Amino acid sequence: MTSLTPHQYQRHAENDEIDLRDIAIITLNGWRWIAASVVTCMLLACIYLWFSTSTYTSTLRYTQTSDGLNVINHVPGFAITPLQAKTELEVRLGSFERFRAFLAQHPDYARMLSNENAPEEDTSELRESFRQLSVTSADSTSSDQGEIRYSYPEDVDGASLLNDYYLWSQDQYTRVLIERVERSIQNTIAINEVSMNAHLAAYQDELDATVTRMNEEHYIRHLELQDQLAAEQAAERSSRMERIRTLEQAEDIAARLSIHQPTTPLSMAGGNTPDRVVYDNVSIGSDLPLYFLGTEALSAEREVLTQGLDEPMTSPAIRQIEKQLEQLQHQRRIEAFEARESDSPFIDTYNQLQQENTLLRAKNVTPDDITVTEIVDVAYRPKASDGPGKSLVLALALILGGMMGLMLVMLVTFSRSVKSYRAQYA
Repeated sequence: MTSLTPHQYQRHAENDEIDLRDIAIITLNGWRWIAASVVTCMLLACIYLWFSTSTYTSTLRYTQTSDGLNVINHVPGFAITPLQAKTELEVRLGSFERFRAFLAQHPDYARMLSNENAPEEDTSELRESFRQLSVTSADSTSSDQGEIRYSYPEDVDGASLLNDYYLWSQDQYTRVLIERVERSIQNTIAINEVSMNAHLAAYQDELDATVTRMNEEHYIRHLELQDQLAAEQAAERSSRMERIRTLEQAEDIAARLSIHQPTTPLSMAGGNTPDRVVYDNVSIGSDLPLYFLGTEALSAEREVLTQGLDEPMTSPAIRQIEKQLEQLQHQRRIEAFEARESDSPFIDTYNQLQQENTLLRAKNVTPDDITVTEIVDVAYRPKASDGPGKSLVLALALILGGMMGLMLVMLVTFSRSVKSYRAQYA
């Protein structure tokens, strides 16, 4: 191996020192390389900008409502909170099938997102577009707002698509809520009708039991009055027979006293004799005995009473009982029950349920009565795209081209220096 002499080593060390003037001269001499590198990078940047597509991101913000669901929440059997409604809407917004149904009803947006030459069953492009859509629900404990974002290329009107998709989804969900409300109303009406029929059947059973009790009470009352009538008639007959015996005794006494015409003790005594005073004392403060009526009057009354024994007995008590028996010939309350066309007007609960069903059938909930969410900020297309701008890309290409050109000049100069050094060393 050949070793360097001290003189050669000193000269080699002096040549290794860096001189900025040499660098400047090298750079000036290699301007063609630098220019070629810059032109190449700028050309590549232009090709990139020509073939690349700018993407934009639009955001729509919404919030739950405080009173937009009051109308449907007043429907019996239906209840939904604003947070539940917002959550269900967000689930629908994040569904690809809903997004596909939206595009089916809006062919203009479908043509913007899909390739016209692709078959109809190919949904890869639609799925790729749907992946750029994200629904973010804010934490309900901190905020009631949510947002939906959509990233789209420059040739797609993504802001309008996002706004229309949100409004369409909210309208579809509103119709779903209306269908739920209508089903709830129909279910409530059906339940009320079942309850009404049950109350009607229970009332009819109670009415039948009441009629049965009334018939039994009527039958028992009729028998009791007949027994009372028979007892009163027997008592009246016994009273008349007792009267006849009394009259017979009085008539016998009158015949013995030779009293044939009605008279008084005073008339019988005559003058102021002691007998008259006795008769006066007897007649004062007491009723006269029957025999003072005379045999003729007593005989006439006895004959009349005897003849009346063969006739129906009558008295105020008997007439009252007969009146009651006559009233029992007709049961007006039972006849009124049987004459009813319907028992429903006499059932308060039935009438209340019927009125409630009438009011439920009159309820007409429209989409205008429901507000699921309210838009805070509509989506709009931003002025700048998501990716780097054209000016930034060209500036980076210029800088990168200059740096690469300078490095290329340095490498070429270094390569030539190495060759020269090797030749000199050889």
